[in-house]
Amino acid sequence: VLTPATIQLRVRVPDKQGLLAYLIEIVDAHGDLLDRQEALRAVCEREERLSTGIGHGIAVPHAKTDAVRTATAALVTCSEPIEYDSLDGEPVDIAILLLGRTSDVRLHLQLLGKLSRLVATDTDREQFRRALLMANSPDEAYENLRQLSDAADAK
Repeated sequence: VLTPATIQLRVRVPDKQGLLAYLIEIVDAHGDLLDRQEALRAVCEREERLSTGIGHGIAVPHAKTDAVRTATAALVTCSEPIEYDSLDGEPVDIAILLLGRTSDVRLHLQLLGKLSRLVATDTDREQFRRALLMANSPDEAYENLRQLSDAADAK
């Protein structure tokens, strides 16, 4: 679901709302959205229930909505950490957006589960952060994630 085309590194966003809007713009530019405003509303509504800032500088905004053609994802690293109301109170510099169709809850949960396995332990989380923050291009970030995912699946 994530491709190098939906990864952007060291972006400048002013705040949490700006970050969420930026992520939505990425998947919209990729042609994955049927309704950009509805997709953003779904993500913001989910965020109001409980912050998706999972801690350690990582946020995983996500929602189920029929505003997407199919499950999609976008990833950004921020040039400067932003306040996000994270569970640990720390600012965020990595955000991964996951959007799935309301009719495909299973796939949405599988994607969230796969992502949670990538950051399950302190060591995993540090490798994940390094792989993304040190990447020099979206292709490199994608390849680093693919390798981490393969290693997590092999455990």
